[in-house]
Amino acid sequence: MVERVKDQTPDATLQTPQGGGTASGYTPVSSSDIATSSTNITYDKPDLVRTATVANAVYQNLMGRDATQQEIQEYHQEYLKYAASHPERVSVTGGVGGSTSTSSGLTETDYITNLVKGTAEAGDYNAATTYFDAMKSAMNTFSGGY
Repeated sequence: MVERVKDQTPDATLQTPQGGGTASGYTPVSSSDIATSSTNITYDKPDLVRTATVANAVYQNLMGRDATQQEIQEYHQEYLKYAASHPERVSVTGGVGGSTSTSSGLTETDYITNLVKGTAEAGDYNAATTYFDAMKSAMNTFSGGY
């Protein structure tokens, strides 16, 4: 029986005696010397309650109102499709010089935020609040406020 083990020389071959036992010159192999790798894939599958919470927070932040039930349903379906095609992948390589890398798509919050930011309503709300804040500031300046 021939076994490969780590030794002082590259590609050292060790003959194990018949019937077991040990051979002289045997160098034990530690687990850090053995290269291993694995990849875990996780799919995000939010429920409708989580989507409603996320959508309402995004809408309040960007448009000053809660999302409608129809909007929540639409974003839920869109994000489910997106998440199915963008799983989180965690790759771990062990052994000497091992590493871990993670890749994933957008979170549900980031995904919905990007969609809402692209709507005309969000642009109108942003413009209106910007002008309103500027007008408030000007009025405070003329009335002696800060």
